[in-house]
Amino acid sequence: MENQNTINPNFVPDEFKVPYDIVELPSQGLLYPNKKSKVKVEFLTALDENILSSPNISSNSSSMLDILIERKIKDLGFDHSELLVGDRLALLIYLRVTGFGSNYKQLVIDPKTKNLVEGEVDLSALKTKKLKVSPDNNGLFDYKLPESEKIVKFKLTTAKDEEIIETKDSQMKERLNSEENFTPILRLEQMIHSIDGETDKIKLSNTIKRLKILDVRNFNKYVSDIEPGIDFKTKARIQGGESVSCFLRISSSFFWPEL
Repeated sequence: MENQNTINPNFVPDEFKVPYDIVELPSQGLLYPNKKSKVKVEFLTALDENILSSPNISSNSSSMLDILIERKIKDLGFDHSELLVGDRLALLIYLRVTGFGSNYKQLVIDPKTKNLVEGEVDLSALKTKKLKVSPDNNGLFDYKLPESEKIVKFKLTTAKDEEIIETKDSQMKERLNSEENFTPILRLEQMIHSIDGETDKIKLSNTIKRLKILDVRNFNKYVSDIEPGIDFKTKARIQGGESVSCFLRISSSFFWPEL
């Protein structure tokens, strides 16, 4: 018979539990193997200041955000690097709002003077974009390029995909001794699974590089329209109380509002 006095090593007293909330993912989990639509998100606490104040971590914002996501999302059920970019941004904005409040300052253009002025964005007013188109059984989407009429099958990028793109961009810059931005073409190559049924990576790469720019821009707009996440089109309040239209820009002050 089991000893009733045996201590459960996983037991945590209520007073030591970190408060959390259940947050709905913009993607509704439709692109994840476990179809996870909601996750438990712990609030930022004094312990998290260790991350935010560590120079070797905070100087690399990408690493810091990865650590925060891994540390604060508790029941994802898969590696956090497989989170869609839009879901990840939604979770980071939630952490920012619950940790430091919804007011966020950034520079915006004053429509009267055309000068850059400080504006204040209400992060809690940002609109959520839910997935607008259902994927196929492989998590892929279809798009017909308007100019060439080719059929593209593509996926939406994850945090891991963006890391791969960033690494390849740095490698190409170094190899070619160039400051050219290779990210746009690398993102297309990372997203596109097939064109007119062709899946060979080398052939696909050659086809992608020869696509008309109008096809590429229409494709990118379609992806932006359907992908889940946060709508970064918002308004900022400037001195005098006027509201001006702008795009949210996440800068180094996002988790350091005192800056």
